[in-house]
Amino acid sequence: MNSKDPYAFGSNELEPDQDQRDEFRLVGRASVTLELESPEPGQAGQPKVSEAASSDVSPGGLRVVTDEPLTAGALLPASIQLQGAEQACRLTIEVVWCRAAEPGSWQSGLKILDTGDSDYLAWMDAVSLAMDGQ
Repeated sequence: MNSKDPYAFGSNELEPDQDQRDEFRLVGRASVTLELESPEPGQAGQPKVSEAASSDVSPGGLRVVTDEPLTAGALLPASIQLQGAEQACRLTIEVVWCRAAEPGSWQSGLKILDTGDSDYLAWMDAVSLAMDGQ
């Protein structure tokens, strides 16, 4: 493993096709909902969310395409459901990088943070089962 962040895949420092993650990736996709803003404490209202298309799914991260840019370094609540999984996992992600893709869309690298909660463990189990082809 190199000394650079293993989740910095696809950053502008390297060629776009150069792989920076040491983990295997899933061929399938995941349904991703990112919570971009929460209502003020004590205020009623719905959080601002963004639906994202995913690719390059691995146990520790994934690449998504959104309709708006994400802030690098941001920690966001996310709901991620692998194709074929019974339920989504509520996870905390870190936006590692973000860059413009096609007009009106943004591509970002997300790192899934180990919070030690049950959904993180469920995510790791779901990815393991998906990699085993179950």
